Amino acid sequence: MNEITIKNSDWLFNCGILGLYNILRHNNIDDCGDISLSQDDLTFQVSRLEDFEEKYFSYLIDTYEKMFSIYRITSFEKKLQSYEESGFENFNLDSLNSQIEQVKRYLKSKSYVSAYNMIESEFDPVAKEKELKKVSLKKNENASDRKSEIKMQIEILEEVVEFFKREEVRKYIGGKNAMSLIIKNAWTNISFMNPKNKNLDMYKEFKDYFIKPVKEYLDEKDSINLTSKYRCASCNAKIKNLGISLGFMRKIGFDVSRKLSNVWNFNNYVAICPVCRLVYACVPAGFTYLDKRGIFVNYSMDLQESMRINQIIKNEVLSNSEGGTVIYRALQKQMNKKINETPSYELSDVQVVRFYNDQGKQGKEKDSIVYRFNIITKPTMKTIENCENCFEGIGNGSFPGTKGTLYLYNEAMNRLMNNENQFLLIQKLLHYKLSMPDKANYNMNMIANILEINAEYLKEVGIMEKDVKDMIKTAKNHGFYLQKAYNNYAKKDDSNSISSAGSSGDKYNKKLGSIAYRMLNALKTNNKHSFMDIMVNAHMYVQKPIPAIFAENLENDLNFKNLGYAFVTGMIGYTGKKKVDEKGNRED
Repeated sequence: MNEITIKNSDWLFNCGILGLYNILRHNNIDDCGDISLSQDDLTFQVSRLEDFEEKYFSYLIDTYEKMFSIYRITSFEKKLQSYEESGFENFNLDSLNSQIEQVKRYLKSKSYVSAYNMIESEFDPVAKEKELKKVSLKKNENASDRKSEIKMQIEILEEVVEFFKREEVRKYIGGKNAMSLIIKNAWTNISFMNPKNKNLDMYKEFKDYFIKPVKEYLDEKDSINLTSKYRCASCNAKIKNLGISLGFMRKIGFDVSRKLSNVWNFNNYVAICPVCRLVYACVPAGFTYLDKRGIFVNYSMDLQESMRINQIIKNEVLSNSEGGTVIYRALQKQMNKKINETPSYELSDVQVVRFYNDQGKQGKEKDSIVYRFNIITKPTMKTIENCENCFEGIGNGSFPGTKGTLYLYNEAMNRLMNNENQFLLIQKLLHYKLSMPDKANYNMNMIANILEINAEYLKEVGIMEKDVKDMIKTAKNHGFYLQKAYNNYAKKDDSNSISSAGSSGDKYNKKLGSIAYRMLNALKTNNKHSFMDIMVNAHMYVQKPIPAIFAENLENDLNFKNLGYAFVTGMIGYTGKKKVDEKGNRED
């Protein structure tokens, strides 16, 4: 057999197909006429598997190098050169010591040491690590007093950088980086990812484990078709035996030798052919990874469209850095772009697979892999399309979570992808703004944008009959006017001194904090009457009329809830650019 054809299937297999396609075309775009990706399948010549192991690691290293530790070493070269060129003016000793400490840690790491044996060189990284030492200053000394010592350490660092710039070093150290940061996200425990494997050369191991069996299988395929009764669980092709399982795929497969309860009647039939195993091994090249997260968009009806979508997302993710929101931003931009280009475009049957890797704490054994799946529905798509400016308005707003920083953009998009409303998020953001404003890295305008996103989504799913965005703005204005009235009272009464709240530094009467807490509790429990009682008392205190908009929407729970949160948002800190009159209307 001279040609291999691989048909599309489920999301994981399709991810592997696109990964395989990426690898085959990498650094070979001008000579890939025999590599064909159609709507339904991928076809290529068997000869393309020659040196495939080199292509496999080359793709991952070239794509993700800036995330690797080897890049942190080589990228310091320009700074080292600038030190000497500037005559050590504006020299930062702390920066140099930090780099020395980092390089020393890498040079003696087990991963790096295991790769040195595969590199032919007279340079001894382990010995150089011992020569590298941080420069310490005594009392009343400055960097110029230790200039000769500093220059010596810089020279050692330059030697180290030159060593790691070598192609062979990049090949093996970069390969080790790819194993620990990218490949392990998808699969483990076999071939070079098996910790018990004694063959340190990951290239040779990949070839022996994945490529050779494919060629042998293709050579024997005619006889296997005649004699074998077993079939591949992925492509349904006949296989010689049940020796190859999906157990190496993280969170997907299972150990067939120890967990036979996962199959019917304890009789294992879940096995795959060597070709499909190679496809699954290419999953890391199909996903787009960034730090501990990843994304893959599976357009099941068309592999070409899937390829186009994921390529755009990958380019966006790897070329831009927008805090912790870049992955969702890339997805949003891609969707908006396609919608604008093709007005009739509908993302039907599009599956978004999100990857999370929660690294275990120091001393803990393993990290935790999680896949989350969503189907992009028409209401979700329309909400993203109509609220493009609102999503941009959220920016990089963030607040602390139990496992690190949480971004408003991601939290809002997560709920949208899960077909959930934003009420709990809005509740949390307003509460954080009141209770710990210093840690709430967002302004009230961002909350107002989430309110609009929520209203748009509820309208698109048909829960709300009309567009309430204008009513939300009106309610927010009413909240601001109440704040203004309380501030005027505070100026007359020293006991109600004005205090600060919110990141914008808005001033408001301290009584408003208590009112806001009680209103939020009422909204959280859907207690409209309690909310109205608090509002009536608050307006009576400043002798102002109660906004009629709340009474008009008292019978509509969702409208009332949106208006209630908008009111609290305006009361804590107004977000509009124009002033409002006493009735809550904007003044021109």
